[in-house]
Amino acid sequence: MQSVIQMLESTALHQYIQSQAWLWPTLEMFHFLGLCLLLGSLLIIDLSVIGFARDISLRLVDKFIIATLIGFAINAITGTLFVVGDPARYFVNIAFRIKMLLIVIAGLNALYFTFRVRPKIKAGANNFHDLSIDARLSTALSLTLWTSVIVLGRFIPYVEDL
Repeated sequence: MQSVIQMLESTALHQYIQSQAWLWPTLEMFHFLGLCLLLGSLLIIDLSVIGFARDISLRLVDKFIIATLIGFAINAITGTLFVVGDPARYFVNIAFRIKMLLIVIAGLNALYFTFRVRPKIKAGANNFHDLSIDARLSTALSLTLWTSVIVLGRFIPYVEDL
C-alpha cells in the first residue's frame, strides 16, 4: 500500500492538486453537485419502483437514469482527484475502504437493475404493481447502499487515526 501512496505522491497531478489552493474546494463543490444529481435522481427512480408516487409512470422515471450517470461520473472524477491529491489520507482510512466496497456492491446492484428491472419497465411495466419483488428489493438496496456511501464519505475526515 505504501508503494502505491508513494507512486501517487510522486505524480505531477498530485503536485498540482497540492499546489493550487483553489482546486480542492472546487473539487468539493463539484463532488457535492455530482452527489446531488446521483442521489436526487436515484431517490426518484428507487422510491417510484419501491411504490411511492404510484401515480407516476415508471417509463417517465426511467428518464432520470441519465442524471444518475452524470452524477456518478462527476463523483468518480472528483473522487479520483481527491485520492491522487492526498493518497496517504485515503488509502489507510477504514471509512474510505468500506465506502469503496459499497460503491462496488452498488455498481453490481445497478447492473442487476439495468439488465433485469429496466427491461421490464421498457417492455410495458407502467406502475409499481407490474414489477416483481426483486425489482423493489434492488431499489431498496440501492437507497441503502448509496446512503451508506454518503455517510462513510462524511466519516473519512474523522476516522483518520483508526
